[in-house]
Amino acid sequence: MKRHVDLIDRFADLVVSADDPRILAERTLEVLMALNRGRSAAVFARDGDTVTLFASRGIDQDVLDAVKTVWSRYRDALQSGETFSIGSRDEARLLPRREPGGPASLVVMPVFNAGKLVALLYLDSLDPHFCGPNDMERLSRFTRIVAKAVTGIEPHREEARSTVERWETYLERTPVEDLEREKLLLLLNRNEWNIARVARLMGVTRRTIYLRLQRYNIPRERVPKGRLRAVRA
Repeated sequence: MKRHVDLIDRFADLVVSADDPRILAERTLEVLMALNRGRSAAVFARDGDTVTLFASRGIDQDVLDAVKTVWSRYRDALQSGETFSIGSRDEARLLPRREPGGPASLVVMPVFNAGKLVALLYLDSLDPHFCGPNDMERLSRFTRIVAKAVTGIEPHREEARSTVERWETYLERTPVEDLEREKLLLLLNRNEWNIARVARLMGVTRRTIYLRLQRYNIPRERVPKGRLRAVRA
């Protein structure tokens, strides 16, 4: 149960304590990446007929090009509320970084506020089976937080508390090993896969981290030097 409480507290901190809208978006992306074996994620704010990068975690130029292509080709569908997704067998040419280590699937989900499209939520995953109905439902729960971040509206405490309660239910139904895996992924993504730094944060040796990567079947990500940094105000 302590592991449940730790993760609930972490999520509550990510959502409730982020006063800066951009930081709120970035932290939300971190949670989504941890939950979905994500490689990179981003929020693109809509500005008329264009979309511009608002917040990101681990993206590169290929991601920017892919989102630009999706927005150009499927703008009408996105504006009508349809989510664009690619699995390993669907339109694979649009997947960023198709060489080994690149994502096996991606999602571009429209984000609405008061009936108006205000942003796109991008997430790619190393899991080729990502993009299923449960994945889409999980992502959709976070779009209200993203909308508040993009429009600069501070999240209401009552709504944040309700989100945490739903999160608690999810954690209670999730095996402990899965929770440990998600916690490790969250720390790795937040610290750009610096194994030594994550080991210090967890109070273990680097060898322990490598063993857990092997145990949880997590492929090690090597962050390229040219990868874009997170956008900050």
